[in-house]
Amino acid sequence: MANTGFLDVSEISFDGIKSNLKSFLQAKTEFQDYDFEGSNLNALLDILSYNTYMNSFYLNMVGSEMFLDSAQIRNSVISHAKELNYLPRSRTSAKAKVTFSINTGTALPGYVVIPENYTIKTTVDNTTLDFSTDESIVVLNNGGTYQSDPVYVYEGKNVTEYFTVNGSTRYILNSDNADTNSIKVTVIKSSTDSTNTVYNFAENLYGLNSNSEVYFLQGYAANQYEIVFGDGISGKALANGNIVKVKYRSTNGELGNKASSFTSSTKIDGLYNVTVTTNIAAVDGSERETVEAIKLNAPRHFTSQNRAVTKEDYTNLIVGNYPQIKTVNIYGGEDANPPQYGKVIISMIPYGTSPLVSTELKNDIISFLNDKNITTKPVVVDPEYLYVEITSDVRYNPSLTSKTATQIKSDVVTKIREFSNTNLTDFGSDLRLSKLVSAIDNTDTSIISNQTDIRAVYKITPTKGSSTRVNFSFENAIYRPFSTPYAVNETEVIRSSLFTYYRDGTYYDARLTDDGEGNLRIYYLTADTRQIILESNVGSVNYDTGELTFDINAWDYTNNIDIYATLSSDDIIVQNNKYLVIDFDKVYVSVNIYRQ
Repeated sequence: MANTGFLDVSEISFDGIKSNLKSFLQAKTEFQDYDFEGSNLNALLDILSYNTYMNSFYLNMVGSEMFLDSAQIRNSVISHAKELNYLPRSRTSAKAKVTFSINTGTALPGYVVIPENYTIKTTVDNTTLDFSTDESIVVLNNGGTYQSDPVYVYEGKNVTEYFTVNGSTRYILNSDNADTNSIKVTVIKSSTDSTNTVYNFAENLYGLNSNSEVYFLQGYAANQYEIVFGDGISGKALANGNIVKVKYRSTNGELGNKASSFTSSTKIDGLYNVTVTTNIAAVDGSERETVEAIKLNAPRHFTSQNRAVTKEDYTNLIVGNYPQIKTVNIYGGEDANPPQYGKVIISMIPYGTSPLVSTELKNDIISFLNDKNITTKPVVVDPEYLYVEITSDVRYNPSLTSKTATQIKSDVVTKIREFSNTNLTDFGSDLRLSKLVSAIDNTDTSIISNQTDIRAVYKITPTKGSSTRVNFSFENAIYRPFSTPYAVNETEVIRSSLFTYYRDGTYYDARLTDDGEGNLRIYYLTADTRQIILESNVGSVNYDTGELTFDINAWDYTNNIDIYATLSSDDIIVQNNKYLVIDFDKVYVSVNIYRQ
């Protein structure tokens, strides 16, 4: 019997498939001496190989898109998330707090109403953005002046869509940039009966009956959303002829966070000019949830079952419902200092330039979580930022590169930024000096070595002109090999940036430092660099724990006072609500030729 050969079904490349088919045919007696390359059969093999390759690719893609963890297409990921009752986060509108002043001229009405969706404008990166009110505002006559209380305005174009119910209608919002938090749904009885009912958003079926006037929301396609109504059992069903009115904002997301000044060209009631004063610049605008984030959050949202019990529950609920939050840290009150039993401590980092979450957003999150837990009280605390100063002396071989020292320096700083974006992205992310040194070495093949040193930095903003009690901890042991006073001109391991200190009618450019024995002092340097002690003991430092406690009376300073610490370890370890950040204003890189 002729040898039929072996068909290798594991081969998936075009050339491999063709070679496999040739080997299979050559194993047959009738094709042993056949010249495949010079025959018409070669073209047939190309077609067979191409067809096999395309089917293999197609089936692989279909198989991958069938599962959440392997899906790559956003439509597929959103479809799988729907099965887990997970609503992918939309873009959210930036919001600013403003005051409206209305010029009524000689008219003195008792009040003026700023209507809902009243729009003001701003320009960001050469793009005109709309900000608008989300409710009507009544401005009372106050001695002939008309000025509103500070109110929020939200970025985005106001969109209204109508759907007529006919039994098969799908209520899909047209905009890819809808802010789901702004959706308002009203059901009008018919085109001849304007009776209408406001429907409320429902997250789940709990507590619903056949008369519950609610709507549900789910992802649709790539970036759209679909509104779903009840079936007459869980939620009131719509009747044919009903008209669904949907209002929402179509937003630019993070772009709105750059807005700080606004103008109004629309007169109130067509009569009164309006001036807008900014109280708080725009914040909290965010982008839609990425595919990777949906794949991470959807299964975890399902496991939390919309309740807050475990640490993971709190994290999933906050991240899933507040896209403004970049990262969150949860720990029990028993681990706080001092302990707060019966409480859960929450620290959060927002997206954007603001390092802290706004008070309004904190209160909203606390209110949201109070409905999800039973036994514990959520407490939101601001994170403590611990900064890092980096000093790096880089040595390179110029014969191995065409780059200048300045270009290499720029590349090194870029590499440090990449290191930060990769390694310092969450609470509890530690800085390992060995990894940083390795990253710098790998910046360019011409770099032979680098000597890199780091210091921890804590920023304080004491009240100017009065004594302020400061207590914080670096939470890392501070370098001090001997408990003895410093030698002359020895650099202290605790050392602050300059601030203005006032004493006995004289202003000094002073520093806060340690004395080597655990005491904190304030001194200034004379023109010949002699230290003159202004205060010999304003507090203490625990070198073992990294804790500092002191009183400081700074007359003036710029932005903040930086407290530098040289640590015992080459690494910086953080815990609880501390967040480690490389301060790129304190990244000092020098590049020099390597000499043996």
